[in-house]
Amino acid sequence: MELKQKNLQLVQMLRGVASMLVVLLHITYNSQVILGHNFLWGTFMFGGSGVDIFFVLSGFIIAYANWQHIGNSSFVPHFLKRRFIRVFPIYWLVITAFLILQLALPAFYKSHFDTGWLNIVKTYLLLPDHVMLNGVSWSLTNELFFYLVFTLAFFIPDKKYSLALLIACFAAVVISAVTGAGFAKDNMYAGMFLFPMNIEFLLGVFIVVIVNKIPVKAIYPLLITGVIGFITAAFLSNNGFVITSDNLQDALNRVVLFGVPAFLIILSLVKLELVKTIKIKNIFLQLGDASYSIYLIHLPVAAAFFKIIAKLNIHNNALLFLLGILLFFVVCFLGIMVYSKIEKPIIKKLNAALL
Repeated sequence: MELKQKNLQLVQMLRGVASMLVVLLHITYNSQVILGHNFLWGTFMFGGSGVDIFFVLSGFIIAYANWQHIGNSSFVPHFLKRRFIRVFPIYWLVITAFLILQLALPAFYKSHFDTGWLNIVKTYLLLPDHVMLNGVSWSLTNELFFYLVFTLAFFIPDKKYSLALLIACFAAVVISAVTGAGFAKDNMYAGMFLFPMNIEFLLGVFIVVIVNKIPVKAIYPLLITGVIGFITAAFLSNNGFVITSDNLQDALNRVVLFGVPAFLIILSLVKLELVKTIKIKNIFLQLGDASYSIYLIHLPVAAAFFKIIAKLNIHNNALLFLLGILLFFVVCFLGIMVYSKIEKPIIKKLNAALL
């Protein structure tokens, strides 16, 4: 099985959609906590599902971009360098800026961050037990862990054994999540490996394995099923629904509610774009390109914005609604600017220097 390599614009657009969902969640949450205002009637409290979309997308993108190199252990340094360049430089710049802001202006940006040197080191390295300065960095730790696990595939000479490893990992995570395996809770790194949302990375990898086998006529049924499932999950999530079992963790609830529909949506869109040329408006591609920058900057910006609004003693609901909308567009614009002026040039220079 080999996939033809294409620039998948629908996948790029979905990255932007995922980041905007998370932005809308944190605008809603901070508006409620700081101002007592229910932005957009709390519609986007399910916006954390953007992370579930990100995880499935990440599993797919990593496997899709590197599938031809599986079994080639000499490719590992190149793979790890590219992952390092993609994740760390812009993260370090953003986290340093927010650390300075917390120290200089604690009234506008104060978190539970421990400024001891050990936690600062753990934060910069995204180690599993760091106390977050930026509330989204937990997901980056899981992303890095997935990269390390995926690296094992480069040492396996036959792709069918890589597939066996994928199935074994999937089974281990599911069994641990369903049974509530105690050792996964007691051991930090076992917990990382068996974290239920890792299923979403594996579902993304699985898309690469099966997409060529999906008939064209199945595209729209899969897409409709995924969209209906995702909308239903959003409604259930906003109304406090959880899977009713003492053994199931909240993270597994997320996989079932949002990860599986995201898998169906992404699978169908990838299949559609592999058999048909799709053109997406440039603004959506820009948001996809800038999704990581948007993801990194939005939460502290939103928190500071609403603290300023609170200082100004604004309580008019209509005005707060307009200010929330304005904040959403400002965050998207800032994210695009950070990407185009900082993140993209850094990536280009480091790729030229290190690869």
